Amino acid sequence: MNLKIYRIIHLVITGIITIPITLFFASGGLGENYTGHTFVYPQLLLVIAVWIIGSVLSFNKNIAEFGLLISALPAVFFIGNVLITFLT
Repeated sequence: MNLKIYRIIHLVITGIITIPITLFFASGGLGENYTGHTFVYPQLLLVIAVWIIGSVLSFNKNIAEFGLLISALPAVFFIGNVLITFLT
């Protein structure tokens, strides 16, 4: 029961961090979308795919912890980049 509650909270928090930031960066960020396309860097959408794969794996009883780790990787990546940017 405890892992079920943690899993849902974990997926909601990492999803709130991962999806908007990835969509923002894939669309070109601030003022870099001069091409007229919706996504200037569509390869960044693979970050959302990594989060989805981790989310799906977290619902498998055998590898639930591994799935939670994979789904946390994009959020940790973005938070680490923000901290490095502000600390340097």
